[in-house]
Amino acid sequence: MKRLAVLAVIIVALSLFVVWIAGNSLSMPDTHAESARLVTNVLLAILLLTTLVLGWRGTMGEAFRHGLVWFIAFFAIILAYSYRDELAPMAERVAGELNPAKPIARQANEVVLRRANDGHFYADLKINGARMRLLADTGASVIALSVEDAEDAGIDVNQLDFTLRVGTANGTAMAARVELDEVRIGSIIRDDVTALVARGLSQSLLGMNFFNSLSKFQIENDELLLRD
Repeated sequence: MKRLAVLAVIIVALSLFVVWIAGNSLSMPDTHAESARLVTNVLLAILLLTTLVLGWRGTMGEAFRHGLVWFIAFFAIILAYSYRDELAPMAERVAGELNPAKPIARQANEVVLRRANDGHFYADLKINGARMRLLADTGASVIALSVEDAEDAGIDVNQLDFTLRVGTANGTAMAARVELDEVRIGSIIRDDVTALVARGLSQSLLGMNFFNSLSKFQIENDELLLRD
């Protein structure tokens, strides 16, 4: 009897909650299909609650505690979804701390990179649709790719003419000039970008030919700002 009484209270409470939601909703169901969907969802919720209550073998106190935990979790999810726009900058800041190379959108035409633990800035980007990580290097005149990253970008390195001598952190290397179809960092996209593929280069570099194509780039408070 106690279980039936609890079930009755829950069903009544759920019904009142649905009525309250419907009365305060800005998007009332205006078609028979939407109304039927709402009724179906309510009936499914009642069926689920009935199964849980009648099938519960613990005490009512335990059931109440479990139900309270689920209610709090459900309410937290709804609250987070309702304030998703306000919470988005905070989530992006946390993502930037966990992965400094991740481009964080500040505005529609602006992304920010966080300084890594080694003091450098890295960018997770796409070249010809392939994901890779480049070191932001204002000392490099153009984008420079390692042979491995060039192959990932769909470049046939065996067909390249490595006749250019370039200086790298490991000394002089032979390089070949290529044209990249697309370079994409967050919302910033550049087409037909000149780059080098260098043998012996262990870390691909994001060079000045990309930075000079921006309307603004600056370092401030451990952040590298890139503005289209």
